[in-house]
Amino acid sequence: MKLKILKKAFDLMGKKSIKEVSMREIASVCNVTKPALYYYFKNKDEICYEIMKSVMEKQINSLKEYKNSNKTLKEIIFDIFEKTYKIKGQKTLSFFLHFVDYVRSNHILKKRLVYFKKENDKQLIDILEREVNRGTISKDKIKLGFHLFHACVNHVVFVSNKIDRDSVIDIAKAILVAIDYKEEKI
Repeated sequence: MKLKILKKAFDLMGKKSIKEVSMREIASVCNVTKPALYYYFKNKDEICYEIMKSVMEKQINSLKEYKNSNKTLKEIIFDIFEKTYKIKGQKTLSFFLHFVDYVRSNHILKKRLVYFKKENDKQLIDILEREVNRGTISKDKIKLGFHLFHACVNHVVFVSNKIDRDSVIDIAKAILVAIDYKEEKI
C-alpha cells in the first residue's frame, strides 16, 4: 500500500504544484481514507521525502553500477544523458521545477536529503577518479568534469521541451572535450 501511495502521489505532484497538493487529494487519488494515509505518512513532507529518497537511491545505485562496470567514461556519460532525456520526455518541465522548488524551500526536507546528494556526488567523483587511473583524464580535470556533468544534466532537464536527442549527445560530447578525455574518436 505504501508504494501505491507514493506512486499515485508522485503522479499527482507531476500534474500540479506540490504546494497545492493536499493530503486529502492524495488520499482521494489513492482511494484510501485520510486516517489510512496518515497511518503510512505523517504529512506531505514525509511523502516528498520518500519520493526523493527513492529517486536519489536509484541514481546512486546506477552510478555504482557504472563505477563497477568496464564501461568507458564516454559510454557512461552518453548513457546517463540518454536516460535523462528519456525521463524528461515522460515528465513535464513544471514537474521537475515543482519538486526542486519544494525541496529548496523546505529546510527540513533539504537537510534530510543531504546524505543522498553527497553519496550521489561521491559516486560521480569515484567514476572520474577511476578515469584518472585509466589515464583517460588528468586529475586536475575531476572538478571541472564534476561541475560540467551536473550543469549539463540540469540543462537537459530544465531547458524547453524542444531539445532533441542530437543536442543531448552534443552536450555529452562537449563535456568530454572540455575535460580533455583521451579515447579514440569522441
